[in-house]
Formats: sequence, C-alpha cells, structure tokens
Amino acid sequence: MLDFLLERALEIARRVDARAVVVISDEEVRERVVDDIVIFAAPKSYTTLLESAMSTIEETSQDNLMARLAERYIMLTQAKDYISSMLYFKGIGLDGIAVSVISVESLKGIAVVDLSKSRIQKALLECTERVDSRVMKAVLSVALSIAQKGREGKPVGTAFVIGDVEEVLKRSRQLIPNPYQGHPESVRDIKDPTNWESVREFAQLDGVFILDEKGLIVAAGRYIEVSAKDLKLKQGLGGRHIACAAITRETNAISVVVSESGGDITVYKDGEEILEISGSIL
Repeated sequence: MLDFLLERALEIARRVDARAVVVISDEEVRERVVDDIVIFAAPKSYTTLLESAMSTIEETSQDNLMARLAERYIMLTQAKDYISSMLYFKGIGLDGIAVSVISVESLKGIAVVDLSKSRIQKALLECTERVDSRVMKAVLSVALSIAQKGREGKPVGTAFVIGDVEEVLKRSRQLIPNPYQGHPESVRDIKDPTNWESVREFAQLDGVFILDEKGLIVAAGRYIEVSAKDLKLKQGLGGRHIACAAITRETNAISVVVSESGGDITVYKDGEEILEISGSIL
C-alpha cells in the first residue's frame, strides 16, 4: 500500500509543482530525490505519536461520528503544521506546495499541503517585521540543535531574546561576566554556523542570550527583570518562559525559548506565544 500511495503522491507533486513529499509511515522509507522532488521520511517518533493519537480517537469516539471526524481534522491540521516545520528545517521554502503520504495502521491517504498557510510561516512573517529572516532561521536552528542534543547528552534549557537591544538591556542584568563582551562581530554572529558550538556551550549558563536584529550576540547569562502580571500564557510554564514572554510585551523583541524538560521550542511576540515546535521535529 505504501508504494502505491507514494507513486500517486509523486504524480500529484509533479502536477502541483511541489518540491517535496513527506512520508509519515511505520514502514521504512528511503529518503531520495525523484525528478527533482525530494522524498523525506518523518521520524518514527512522530509516526508513533500520530498513530497513538488516531487510535485514541477511535477508542474514545466510537459512538460519535461527528466527534471522531472533528478530532481527526484537528490531528491532520497538526500534521500539516508538523510537515511545514520539518520542511523549514530541511531547507525547503515555505512559499509553495508539499505533498504528504500518511500510512499508519488507522489512517492511510495523501494530502496536499499549502506551506504558505502554515502556522510556522505565519509566525515567521510576523517576526520578520522586526528581525531579519536569516537571523530567525539561525536562532531556530541552533535552538533545535540544543533541544535535540543538549550538552554532553544532558538536556539543556535556554532562551534567545532578539531585537530592541537597548530596551531589553534596560530590563535585564548580567548574572555572570558577559562571555561575549569585547569579542569581534565575526565570533558573535549567530548566522554563522561555526559559532554555534560556543552558543551550545554557553547555553548551560543561567540567564538568556541577547541578540540584535542583525543576529549579533550582545550578551549571554542575562537575567530578565520584568513584570509578568496579567500575562495570558498556558499553565505549567517555568520562569524562563514567563520572563521571555513578558520581555516581548514590554519591548519590540522576539523571544525563542528551549524547554529543558520537554525539548520544545516556543516563540513569543508581544507577550503571546506565536509558535511552538517539537524538539523531535527531525
């Protein structure tokens, strides 16, 4: 069945000029390029998550067709956002179309995904009103690396506050000597992947990274001092998330937070969460 679905998906991809096909399957899938269309395989961790969620829907909504359809729609919408995020980190632009093949025990089919209408694309467009798109891509990429690998196998939580540096510095203080002070721009530019190792190293420090709109790291180990009163955030968040959301309410900065406990990445703007990305996206 998977081979049949993949053949049909490639036919559709050619017709709609899609650059990628994403396969979500419990079977092994070989990633390759066919007629300039890249075939990506979603990680088994996500496939297991999707299959588990679908099975739960079937078990809990057996007698309610409308509830089952509604919950399936929600799961497929989340799958669309997952696919868009995955392709973003794989280097596929979010201005086109992708095709997805879903082949798990409880659901098999093909979906056409308009990447330009995904949640991640909407959030990125919001952020680029204030921060260079290349800076956002670099920050999210290094954040994903920290979320997935931690440091020396141990989970690490950290955060990046980007833009409106003068106002952010007024509302924060240095916990430790700033490890980036006095260094040339070349070693402080987060857009340069050769600098990411030092970022991963300093991510173990308490406090957050402060970056300007061009992606230059101004400071690390910075403690944010702002009021979190009346912030409307989901329950159970730690102090790092709350502080980083609050600083975006009081300034024009964007915050990217890596959760130590779950490895998820959250983006805040104007005091609100605008994007959450699973650390197991790739």
